[in-house]
Amino acid sequence: MMDVYTLINNLIEGTINTFVGHYPTNQTDENGQEVPKVYPYAEINFPNILPNNTYSDKNLLTIDIWDNKDTDIREIEALSVAIHKIINRTQYNDVDMNVSINRDVPYKLDITDPGPYLQRRQLRYLATVYYKN
Repeated sequence: MMDVYTLINNLIEGTINTFVGHYPTNQTDENGQEVPKVYPYAEINFPNILPNNTYSDKNLLTIDIWDNKDTDIREIEALSVAIHKIINRTQYNDVDMNVSINRDVPYKLDITDPGPYLQRRQLRYLATVYYKN
């Protein structure tokens, strides 16, 4: 599964800072001072994995995008569109696996965050992974 996380991370890392699971906690600088979160960022998760058949698994892929622009949605919407263009209909093939990623229904959710000034969008995809070994 780590190879699929790496694939997704490599696809979108140039667009936005990306983390697996959640934003790292307790980040410090070289002086030991806590560093505040840097927005925008994305979190990659595979919350559910279902067997598809003997040769493949269906993975629910969620990408949560976070921004702190209060009511200005232009940046988070532009990032949502950019990531969707990269991820949707991705086909990847190497010696170990074949991966097909397509949007789920619904594929984009506007999730209200209880924190002030924070915005969150969640993109949902189905990643079908065929392992060759």
